[in-house]
Order: sequence, then structure tokens, then C-alpha cells
Amino acid sequence: MLQTLKDNINTYSPSISIQEDPTQILIAKMYVSTIPAQHSRQIERFGESIDDISIDNNGRLATHCGWKNSDAWVRGIGEYSSKKHYIRFLLKKRGARYVTSFGVVSKLMSRSEEKTGYAAYGWASDDTIDCPDIVMTVDKNFWDMNGRTIFEIELQLDCDNRRISYVNLGTKKRREMNVDITQCPFPWQIEFYLYEVQDWVQFLT
Repeated sequence: MLQTLKDNINTYSPSISIQEDPTQILIAKMYVSTIPAQHSRQIERFGESIDDISIDNNGRLATHCGWKNSDAWVRGIGEYSSKKHYIRFLLKKRGARYVTSFGVVSKLMSRSEEKTGYAAYGWASDDTIDCPDIVMTVDKNFWDMNGRTIFEIELQLDCDNRRISYVNLGTKKRREMNVDITQCPFPWQIEFYLYEVQDWVQFLT
């Protein structure tokens, strides 16, 4: 029974451990303690946006609200420089024809200026990769989001190892890439590109 309780608690919260005190007996031997987590499932909200973006649901939902299709970006308010962080979101495209994307940028990178010297790292809905060394290229052997209009994604930011990855919770596929912090210095922020009117993204708990 004790082992089952350990397994159940560890499944729901890796930051909780159950230990035994050998100086005590029976039930008195069991106690629960918490240790600092090495990573966190981050609760995010939307902040800065460029062009036709509306932010609703207490900052958890961002929608392309313009009257015509156009480039639009929106960022989370979180800033990431160390440890691991997991951010889950649902992204819905109006149609499969146009591309949306997600990834990280430096907080120092400005979309309102044409040149800032920094770059974004991430993935697009046509399965292309966005980074300064491999600009919008695709692995022909890897198909995940192309042709689909809705994705539930868990994005992992591994700041200590300067790496980002994602798991598509619908297809169970995973991709990762290293981030050059001279191109994308800390702190990182999450950024989404929404092109088509009614495209939207929502942070999940």
C-alpha cells in the first residue's frame, strides 16, 4: 500500500516524496516532505502583441481579430533564463492553407523594429523549422502538423542546456532544437505568429 501511494503521488507531482523514519513504528514511520522542483509547468498569460491581436479570458486567449489576413505576433509575459519550464497551449487555425508558428525569442528582440540583431527559434504549422542557421526548412521524413488546423502542444524550455522542444499531444511526436544564445539571448519569451483572421491560441493549465 505504501508503494502504491508513492507511485500515485509521484505520478501527479514529481516534487513530492514519501520517506520512512526508521526510528518510528508502523504508520508513525510515514511522513510527506516536499523538495524544490527542478522544472515547473508554467502558468502563462499573453502580453505584448503586434498588429491585429485581441487578448481575452484573463490574458489566456489571443485571437487574430483583424478584418483581413495579415502578419500578427503575440508574446507571453513569462521570462525564462534558467531551469526547465513546460508550457501547454491549444492552437487553432481557421484553415490549413496558411501558416502559424510558435517558439521563443529574446525579450530584447523587437518586432516593431526591422532589425534588432536577434532571431527567433521555433516551429511552424507546415512542419518547417525557424532558426537563423536553418531558416524555414523542413525534414521531408517528418510530418506532424502539416494539413491540420488544431494542435495541443507542450513546449519545453530547457534554459540550462539552451534547448527547446515540443510534444504534439495529438500525434505524440516530439521535436527539439538547440538555441544559440548569441542569436537569442536570455531572458526568453514565448512568441506566436498568427496570420489568418480568427486564428487563435490559448494557454492551458
